[in-house]
Amino acid sequence: MRKRLEFIALYGLAWVVIFQFFRIIFLAYHYKKALELPSSLWAASASHGLPMDISFAAYILAIPTLLMMFTGQRWDWYRKTLLIYTTIIVSLITLLTVVDLELFRAWGFRIDATSLHYLETPTEAFASMGAAPVWQLVLLLIVLIFLVNRVLHTIIRRITGAFSRSPLLYTIPAFLVIAGSLIIPIRGGFQLAPMNESAVYFSDKSFANYAAVNVPWNYMRSVLNAAYSSENPFQYADDNEASEKVTSLYNRNGITEQVIDTVGKKNVLVIIWESFTAKAVGSLGGLKNITPQFDQISKEGLLFTNIYASGNRSDKGMVAILSGYPAQPTTSIIKIPKKTASLPSLPTIFKTNGWQTSFYYGGETEFANMKSYFLQQGFDRIVDINDFDSKDMNSKWGAHDHVVFKRLIHDLDQEKQPFFSTMFTLSSHEPFEVPTKTVIAGNDPEHLFLNALHYTDESLGAFLREAQTRPWWKNTLVVIIADHGHPLPETRKDKPSEFHVPMLWLGGAVTATPARVDTLASQTDLAATLLNQMRLPSGTFAWSNDIFKKGRQDFAYFAFNNGLGWMRPDGFLVRDNIGGNITEKNGALPQQEEDLSKAYLQSSFGDYLKR
Repeated sequence: MRKRLEFIALYGLAWVVIFQFFRIIFLAYHYKKALELPSSLWAASASHGLPMDISFAAYILAIPTLLMMFTGQRWDWYRKTLLIYTTIIVSLITLLTVVDLELFRAWGFRIDATSLHYLETPTEAFASMGAAPVWQLVLLLIVLIFLVNRVLHTIIRRITGAFSRSPLLYTIPAFLVIAGSLIIPIRGGFQLAPMNESAVYFSDKSFANYAAVNVPWNYMRSVLNAAYSSENPFQYADDNEASEKVTSLYNRNGITEQVIDTVGKKNVLVIIWESFTAKAVGSLGGLKNITPQFDQISKEGLLFTNIYASGNRSDKGMVAILSGYPAQPTTSIIKIPKKTASLPSLPTIFKTNGWQTSFYYGGETEFANMKSYFLQQGFDRIVDINDFDSKDMNSKWGAHDHVVFKRLIHDLDQEKQPFFSTMFTLSSHEPFEVPTKTVIAGNDPEHLFLNALHYTDESLGAFLREAQTRPWWKNTLVVIIADHGHPLPETRKDKPSEFHVPMLWLGGAVTATPARVDTLASQTDLAATLLNQMRLPSGTFAWSNDIFKKGRQDFAYFAFNNGLGWMRPDGFLVRDNIGGNITEKNGALPQQEEDLSKAYLQSSFGDYLKR
């Protein structure tokens, strides 16, 4: 009996040590971020993460403990069963741990149920890993699986080999009680609230909190609970009170300054540039000579210098741009067609009022469930990867940007006017493959990314120069905007810089003198701004704030994985929704602004749940 108790204790303890070892690997893999923290926070991440490690170790122990009840007379079957069980669990957990290493670099949060959405389009999911050191990660995975299995298998063989006969009268009730008592470490102790992320979040440094999280626990919680919850997890005040605060941000009655020609119906072309971060745009104070074409053409139109993306993924950016709808921090509305069917959208409004509508993308529009949204929202024609020759493809995503631009201008020459057309670029997405000679040298992810931006910039410049020779140009508004920002380049490491994106209006339909528009605004504000300029109804876009409306309140909200950013002209704050900490702050924002940011999150997520 003693050996059986010893085995359960040692097996559980071994898993706790393994989880701490995996945490060290996470810190080492992201050593640049780890070195930005004082070393005391490394130890603090380990100590604060320990209860979550123990919790998941207890989950793993449940089956071995229950099976132990029946080992009183024979236990060879137990050893064999546990060896197989351990091998499977080790393989799954280690796979999650290794995949999380690279996904955290790309996404900025620990792996969760979001990853399941990308299994629907495995080619694109693999393409997202294109810039990752895949073979090194595979080797690490193999080595870790071997080492962890070796340790646990040794424990299993040695201790179970020392078992002796024990009456079932003892083993069954004893291990039934022990199995039941595992609920205590599983829920994290005797406190009222069970184990959750808040229990391990302890710092105003986000990376220290992320390091404390146990990957398999986080993933299991996300899969079982978060994706299916119908309750608003961001309930900070009475709903009516929160709604009143948010409503006060929007001025529906002001006069709009007109910058677009109002005679007749104007063509609109929206170019959505993948990962187009302001940090790489010289004309916005970013790196020089990465986007020289954009910097030059920005002098010919209205350059919006203070725009922030609503979310950190393409699927969230699409809804923010086309429907003026804010991103969700823990999910994405585009994944649920019955919800997106209730959204207003630019293509729907334009189509209803007589415009021809089209969408162009060189990749698979099925990715992240975007195609269902595009079909719902009234695009007459969708051109995607299926409409291009294989010789024009990169190895991962689809047709190169210059190929899609060429198809776009050919089709617009034939298009009945007025038209509303959208193009989504892809070459500046990982793995950053471009079909031209390298201009920004370097094989690390940052330089590959910058080189890809430079290629798309050249493709865009060539397209615009050709478009300016077409008869339809003089009657057209071109809007260039990003789907989202990017953590790279690491010239600035504050969260708002990751969401700061360019927006440019140009074309023959623009009547305003070329200028820089410094108004603080969001991606979501494009919808109302554009429709009001076109004298089309914008009242259904409740979350969109006309940039040119007199008396508007200037603000921008953005969401990342269970966090929010709140931008005001005189400062900003970044809040971790799990720990409730303000992780970044700049300027003299009063407490009312934090309350307002939480009201915005509560109301916007509540709106999402009701759709």
